[in-house]
Amino acid sequence: MNKEIGLAPMAGYTDRVMRELAIEWGADFVFSEMISTEGIVRSTGKTGEIVPVEPCRIQLFGADVKNMVDAAKKLLDVATWFDINSGCPVRKVVKRGAGSALLKIPERIASMITSLKGVVSVPVSVKIRIGIDKRESDRIIAPILKARPDAVFIHGRTVIQGYSGRADWQEIDRLAHLLHAEGISVYGSGDMFTPAAIANALEECAVDGVIVARGAIGNPWIFKQAKDFIRGRSYMELTLDERLNHFMIHLRRLADTVGEEQAIRDLRKSFAGYTRGIRDSAKLRNEYMKLQSFSEVREFLRSNSNVSGRIA
Repeated sequence: MNKEIGLAPMAGYTDRVMRELAIEWGADFVFSEMISTEGIVRSTGKTGEIVPVEPCRIQLFGADVKNMVDAAKKLLDVATWFDINSGCPVRKVVKRGAGSALLKIPERIASMITSLKGVVSVPVSVKIRIGIDKRESDRIIAPILKARPDAVFIHGRTVIQGYSGRADWQEIDRLAHLLHAEGISVYGSGDMFTPAAIANALEECAVDGVIVARGAIGNPWIFKQAKDFIRGRSYMELTLDERLNHFMIHLRRLADTVGEEQAIRDLRKSFAGYTRGIRDSAKLRNEYMKLQSFSEVREFLRSNSNVSGRIA
């Protein structure tokens, strides 16, 4: 089975270090955080901070076709792929007419695809959901089919669902057949939290691959585990000691980029992933939230681990 497992774009998470870790653990591809086209066009400092400095797949969000094209032109040196975000349900994004707000006017999505394809030489894709407050995939997908993107990433939930409920993989499978008939690749998204879930989606659905979002937070080894499971129906679980050691590796790498204090704060939201499913995890998370210095983190990890020699 020659299908791909990638890291989904996630605002506030898929920075350079997380992308590197995902690749090292077997991800076939990774995306940047979603980047504001308006921020790129206006050259705002906040947006500039998350623009990759190394070649990377880039996801753009915005409401204006011209801004989408102008932003892409500014990123040609680092973009290996452009994805148009038409799936983000976050209110502040939707209020700007971007993200999943575009699903109301899929003709604009089609225009963005066509316009981007006219100025870039790398693949162009779009990320969608299956509807606003109900399933309405056919209405959304019709203009997109005509625009012929290189790929469509489908999150199997409606906008109103957000990240609640279960993703509709039957609908993803149905749409995959429609898109494949036009030579368009399809990647599924939603509920990719375990190696078994990833394997099942790849084996049971007519997708070319899946993207892992929340399931990869504090859990970069999920890519290797999923591939091991597909090959042999088993995989190695990491012990608490191993997880804490890998957390320290993540922290050190991030500190080299943003500084120690910022790295400690930034990884508060990821520490829950590194300790998910273990005994007393809530206590560990609460204690980590109080830490302010690198020395405090190191001592905290040593006191909760049997690998003190490896947590330096």
